[in-house]
Amino acid sequence: MRVRVLLWALVVLFGICHGTAWTEEPLFPFVISYDAPDNVTNVSKWIERPAGSHGFIRVKDGRLATDTGPIRFWATNFCFDACFPDRDQAERVAARLARLGINCVRMHHMDSRSIWGNQPDKMTIDPEQLDRLDYLIYQLKLHGVYTNINLHVSRWLDEAEGFVAREQRPNYDKGLGNFEPRMIELQKKYARDLLRHVNPYTKTAYAEERAVAMIEISNEDALFAVWGWGDLDSLPEPYATTFRQLWNKWLKEKYSNTEKLRQAWNVGEWPLGAEILTNGDFSEPLRDTWSMERDDATDATWSTGKNGPGGMPILRVVVAKQGTVSWRPQISQAGLAVKEGNPYTITCWLRADDPRRIELNCMMAHEPWQRLGFSSSADVGPEWKEFRFSFVATQDDSNARITITNLKPGTYELAGFSMRPGGIVGLEKEERLEDTSVPVLRHGQLNLTEAARRDFVDFLWDTERDYWWGMYRFLKKELKVRPIVSGTQLNYSPVHIQAGLDYIDAHSYWNHPSFPGRPWDSQNWYIRNVALVNDPGGTLAGLAARRVKGMAYTVSEYNHPAPNVYAAEGFPMIAAIGAFQSWDGIFPFAYCHNSDFEPSRIDSFFDIKGDTPKIAHMPACAALFLRADVASAKRTLTAGLTAGKERELLHRTLSAWNLTAGHLNLDPRWSLQHGMALDLECESTPGPRNIPEGKTDWVSDTGQLCWDGSQPGAGYFIADTPRTKLFTGFVRGRTFPIGELTLKIGATRLDWATLSMVAVDGNGFDRPGRILITATGWVQNTGMELKNLGEDRVTLGRNWGTEPVLCEGIPAEIVMPVQPDRIRCFPLDESGNRRPAVPVNDHDGQAMIVLDPKHRTIWYELEVR
Repeated sequence: MRVRVLLWALVVLFGICHGTAWTEEPLFPFVISYDAPDNVTNVSKWIERPAGSHGFIRVKDGRLATDTGPIRFWATNFCFDACFPDRDQAERVAARLARLGINCVRMHHMDSRSIWGNQPDKMTIDPEQLDRLDYLIYQLKLHGVYTNINLHVSRWLDEAEGFVAREQRPNYDKGLGNFEPRMIELQKKYARDLLRHVNPYTKTAYAEERAVAMIEISNEDALFAVWGWGDLDSLPEPYATTFRQLWNKWLKEKYSNTEKLRQAWNVGEWPLGAEILTNGDFSEPLRDTWSMERDDATDATWSTGKNGPGGMPILRVVVAKQGTVSWRPQISQAGLAVKEGNPYTITCWLRADDPRRIELNCMMAHEPWQRLGFSSSADVGPEWKEFRFSFVATQDDSNARITITNLKPGTYELAGFSMRPGGIVGLEKEERLEDTSVPVLRHGQLNLTEAARRDFVDFLWDTERDYWWGMYRFLKKELKVRPIVSGTQLNYSPVHIQAGLDYIDAHSYWNHPSFPGRPWDSQNWYIRNVALVNDPGGTLAGLAARRVKGMAYTVSEYNHPAPNVYAAEGFPMIAAIGAFQSWDGIFPFAYCHNSDFEPSRIDSFFDIKGDTPKIAHMPACAALFLRADVASAKRTLTAGLTAGKERELLHRTLSAWNLTAGHLNLDPRWSLQHGMALDLECESTPGPRNIPEGKTDWVSDTGQLCWDGSQPGAGYFIADTPRTKLFTGFVRGRTFPIGELTLKIGATRLDWATLSMVAVDGNGFDRPGRILITATGWVQNTGMELKNLGEDRVTLGRNWGTEPVLCEGIPAEIVMPVQPDRIRCFPLDESGNRRPAVPVNDHDGQAMIVLDPKHRTIWYELEVR
């Protein structure tokens, strides 16, 4: 059944039309025009012109600032070819961004292919492409829009640049580029070529350009993260030798010789104990010991045989089709007990009909299904191969399970599967510092003593620090870069490393697209089609838990990707929460990924350029965050994370992803009530920790924000400020007081809507001035049909539909604290121009504004006299 038909049936059951007798109207085309004149939708006056006119961006008292005081960025991202438009495109897009209240653009993925143009390699910037970038940045500057320059994002060096075995290296050389000397030198060359280049239009080198707000060294890149994903476990040569030699050099500096190293590492060896698994040799019936998890889409069978290594019994799994998620089918054995801090060793023989990578985990066999210290991969092929994995359990659990998953179509055979406690060793007899033969610790084989694991964590930390701080010194000292500089995002990298640069950055997505098969397969994907308002805190609380006290903080990627039908909630909510949390910059991801800047449809998961609701609410987002209509929290809760505490957590968990307030006994949901930050100078976490049982609604300590989840599946979020009002959520027949206003929303296709109201140039909703109302609900491309995969998962495959975008008109009544004869109401067209005025009703002496789908618009202008 088509999702939109099902949802409309639900609305018929639950929707309530109250006060005004609205009639059902069809969807109507509404594509916001690029050629909008100076009307109520143009909020460019909130942006300083030209960008940089008040000096360089710097950090002052933990905030981004110019010479005239604090500054915030309500921003966006350009990716790939979007960073290199022609001149007409550059002029038009710069003007449009300013009209929407966007005052910074992050130049992202420039280094993948676009900036190299027609050059024979990825070492020399193409002059024609550079000229396009120069002109774009010049136009942005004129319109008050700053630039955020990303250096390394997706350049993947190959034989043309003198690097072998690309496909065996981590994607885009992430992690590897933190220590490989030739790669680091090429990163410096690129930075020098780009940042010391003088833009002929601004007459200034980017290293000295005031309109360049910030520079990011490498996107989503960290040795800790990439090692933790297992992507360095099978490094090809010569990179594996380079890594091992660095490791041995570090050990020699600490221990000086092999004998001292052996003495330290051999303490705590733990021999293998008794078998934990039942029927790990597959000699008994499977049904009582092992399980295969499938769904309706899965086509897979399993059986036992006797042709394993040395005649061992085998488990044979034949997968004809994966399920709706990549981890189905999943082979597992549950009911296992693990103890925090104890080591365990898994051994097995594996093979497959073709080369493939499968995944193995130790995780909870119950909600919340968390991993318990083991998540690794195995590269299998036609020949039998023995694998050994060791790990340390991260918490006690009496009902854990081992899982084998990511089984793509094909035939797999398993034999001799074993899990035993122990298996921890120190330094092997043949391993010596003198010949640099001490192997690098593999994430999938943590079979070394605690002392060895601690040393390896310290080695990763020191190696990362040397890279990030070394690149920072290079930019600041050698290239004389004046803009502020960040390294990469938390929590790819440890907090104290990134805190050594100018500011902290983070990324998050509400239900990022998932790809059960091949990564970024345009046909085989899905998103979870659920609303953030039904999960108080969600991604936004997670972002709040990563801020660092006393440091500027930006979120340079955030989105609720299409085709989530509730996606319009995302940007207004993060704008409100970000302002309340005193963040310095928010960069919705992304504006555009290609050279098509003016589509009339939604053309991808992330690009907002043709997404009518996301564009239409931009002025409200700019008001909430950039104009700072939402007040900062009155109180800030902190979680202590000293350097020693960080190292203790890294030693225990081997992951920087645990370095957040939520892992330091401060529930991130407290960020809906107070400010939140990590305190790098404090050991303790004072203040409230646990959430009162049954708490479902949150009000900020300023009284301006309310997140209500009291009705299951019918949450809503309200921002109530003197000059901006926001409602997003489910209606369920309720009336919503928003300060001095009252809002009633009629029947909609989802029984859900997002409505924003902005006093564009007045001091309040009862004062003279213009007010912009934006009301959105269901949106789709023409001919777009969501396919329901079950369990909240939907997809479009490759059928995104055609232009134009079709929108639902939202029926609503808004009662305002002014006399009816003081207000005129104008529905607006796609350019924001006034259509003929519509009546304003009298509601007990107050003005009632009636939004009606028959007006075929998503925004209205109120003129208060």
